[in-house]
Amino acid sequence: MTEDEDSVRKDWTVQIAIDEYDGRTRATATLRGRGQETTGIGLARCNPADADIADIGDELAVARALAALVQQLRTSTVHDIEESTHQPVTALR
Repeated sequence: MTEDEDSVRKDWTVQIAIDEYDGRTRATATLRGRGQETTGIGLARCNPADADIADIGDELAVARALAALVQQLRTSTVHDIEESTHQPVTALR
């Protein structure tokens, strides 16, 4: 796609921070865009019977944090559509 005079560029960024404590992993995904900030948190813990592989905990915690962001975005979108149209939204849920 080429940019022309009518195109508009909008940048949204996601920053993910991961911390580990006591066999648990927490990921915080922060979405910034439109002058707003939304945060999703994902948690993972290692089953004591499993080998402790940090990458797996990181991946699961990040996936859960991003899923939380998705849910918040959908909820916000539904709200905005319903406010605009004064009709209930059922297809996005």
